[in-house]
Amino acid sequence: MLRLSLICLWLGLSAWGQVSGAAPASPAQQQDNKKADATPALGEFPADKVPQDAIIVTITGLCDHPLPAKADPSECKTTFTRAEFEKVVDLLSPHAPQAGRRMLANSYAQTLVRAQRALDMGLDKRPDFADRMEVNRLLISHETLDEVQAKEEWDKVTDKQIEDYYRQNPAEFVQVDAERLFVPWFEPDENKQLPEAEKLKADLEWQRKLREEADKLHARAVAGEDLLALQKEAYQFTGVSPDIDRTNITLPKTRRLMLTPALMPLMDLQPGQISAVLVEDNGYYIFKATSRTNMPFDYHVTREVHNKFQTEGLKKDKEELQKLVDASTTYNDNYFGPPTVKRDVQESPGYDVMPVQK
Repeated sequence: MLRLSLICLWLGLSAWGQVSGAAPASPAQQQDNKKADATPALGEFPADKVPQDAIIVTITGLCDHPLPAKADPSECKTTFTRAEFEKVVDLLSPHAPQAGRRMLANSYAQTLVRAQRALDMGLDKRPDFADRMEVNRLLISHETLDEVQAKEEWDKVTDKQIEDYYRQNPAEFVQVDAERLFVPWFEPDENKQLPEAEKLKADLEWQRKLREEADKLHARAVAGEDLLALQKEAYQFTGVSPDIDRTNITLPKTRRLMLTPALMPLMDLQPGQISAVLVEDNGYYIFKATSRTNMPFDYHVTREVHNKFQTEGLKKDKEELQKLVDASTTYNDNYFGPPTVKRDVQESPGYDVMPVQK
């Protein structure tokens, strides 16, 4: 009973960091992890040869039952078989690599010993203990619901849905290799010290000069000048170190899902073409496409689309649950204050368009 309660306690504590974290791994991701774990690293102990009933962890001095008054604590031992330990692993970190399981076992042993110390001190009798256990029970319920819904949404997706999406959205699976010329909107240091009225005038003049410089660089890029040399000039103009090489301006395998709407024209370029001057909230961008390919309908694409459908399904599930909460819950404004206005938050693109620091 003690061991079970301590496991529940540890699970509750671990849930704090898991409920608000990443979504549960999809079955495909789980399969990938299993494949990675299947082959032990060179020199690694062949754990699969250890019998399921073999004792693999022994904690001396930790008991599942109270000791007689004069008993020596060292006579008491708590042991775990491989089967018992792996049951805990499956609950806490189901895809932990073999090399990391000793660390997990050490953390588990520490938790058991510390939990026993807490019980010996009577900390489970504190007034807030039951409430804290209840909070952790709710967190575990939350986590379990996330796992079940993730599996349900994954299982809903059919092979036909995946293939149809790939065929009907070819633009999403185009990859463009490109070079980037970036003119950042850095404010000159001397402008920062000016009075407000003068600063506004100086900032407007600086913005005019930046746009003028971007247009000049664009014309030279169209004329065939090398983008790396032009980028170094752009950095010198804006006070950024020009100590860069071609890797600093290269964007490999760029896709639509990686770009903000303002930079999307990059995806329409054919090899050798140069974009117009594109305006983002951190500066001016000019792109030159170097190659363009279509992603084949392979395992990576099918998994990506599968994950997309799963993510959209989970988002819909959460929105429906939130509507239920909103419809069924009232709040005392005298305590919480007036409700805040919800704002539409735009997610940032998955791709960093290589901003620089001055």
